Amino acid sequence: MGRPDSQDVESNQEPSVWRDWVAVFLWSAIGYLCIIVTVVGYFNPSLLPIDPAALVFNKNISPFFAFSQGSGHYPKPHGVKIVALVPFHYHERTEILDCYLQKNLVRNHGFLDQVVFIPQTSDPVSLEWLYSLIKQTQGYAISPPGHGMEWHIAKDNVMYIRIDGDVIYLEDHTIPTIVKTKLDNPSSLMVSANVVNEAALSSLHSHPGIALPYLPELHHIEQPSRSKSQLSQDWRSSSLPQWRGPASFRVPKGFKAPFQGHRWLLPAEAGSDRDPIAGSIYTETGPSLQDWTVSAQQHYSFLHHLEYNDLAPYKFPLWMDPTEPISQNFGCFWGHDANALGEIFDHPGEDLSKSWSRHNGSRPHVSIDGKGLAAHYSARLGPEGLDSTDLLDRYRAYAQEMVCLQTA
Repeated sequence: MGRPDSQDVESNQEPSVWRDWVAVFLWSAIGYLCIIVTVVGYFNPSLLPIDPAALVFNKNISPFFAFSQGSGHYPKPHGVKIVALVPFHYHERTEILDCYLQKNLVRNHGFLDQVVFIPQTSDPVSLEWLYSLIKQTQGYAISPPGHGMEWHIAKDNVMYIRIDGDVIYLEDHTIPTIVKTKLDNPSSLMVSANVVNEAALSSLHSHPGIALPYLPELHHIEQPSRSKSQLSQDWRSSSLPQWRGPASFRVPKGFKAPFQGHRWLLPAEAGSDRDPIAGSIYTETGPSLQDWTVSAQQHYSFLHHLEYNDLAPYKFPLWMDPTEPISQNFGCFWGHDANALGEIFDHPGEDLSKSWSRHNGSRPHVSIDGKGLAAHYSARLGPEGLDSTDLLDRYRAYAQEMVCLQTA
């Protein structure tokens, strides 16, 4: 009997096969880990110590440049008269919009040859404010009052931008962007801006990473180190305290405002599922996407992104012919299409989603340009809705700090 042959093939292969199985196991584990990190990083990057997407992409830069940025300055089209039509409701909101309108006037190197206000209120205080504003502002005018009047006073050879008087934020390049897009797409009746949480975009702006888990403060939280005047002039979310409340708290359907002037705050724990949007999507007891609490969460989320110069998640290039209604609160159209648009939009008190068609049943040919943002303040419930928050003060503070002084 001799010793085993050192050249025996099977005995030499055993360690190699074992190493191969270990390698397969390790690579499989790494692959599964990468998948998990990718999914978590996409849907809720706050759960990770770093954002993996930020290692590859510069997230401070929008993936879709506006026509007035990135591809060079886009000048006002020669020979095209551009007029803003502004339905006017409340002076408290339009005084914020006024900063943006003046900045976009031709005399301030903008695109607007004229701004025409269309009164839709009988409130004497608001009307007195409006008449005073028009008297002292070159390029401002007023039309006969009436709901839907903007569709009746339009002239065929003029390009119009319908800007609701309750628009409270406007990106610098939004007007040049939708004007250029309208000229490039003459078959579209209207090109809408990317209006935060409006109409067809409501679901898009509810995605994780865009909508943050803001909750209403249940009791006033004092900030003794800051004066009342400092607080009223600060729009930044980074200065807000953390949300405090019971672990079982949820924002249900029919939620009543805790008190007038309340704020919405971020909870300490990441990935909270108690906010209005989470309740709307994942439960039957949560509010609808049209509820004021959802709008409040969207607006506070937007101001958060605005402070950190992180508006890229809101952007997209161009959405042609969405099946759901587009927002009529910020859109560009030619005067000769005004009657057709009035036929589509002018349904007072009616759910637009049920009438999103012409009288002959056809769908309108419209577009949404996702590169230029606007924010619209909708307070359907009055003091019991968004008016119970401090949102208007925050948007006003932003405009006064970042916009109004530039046009003074």
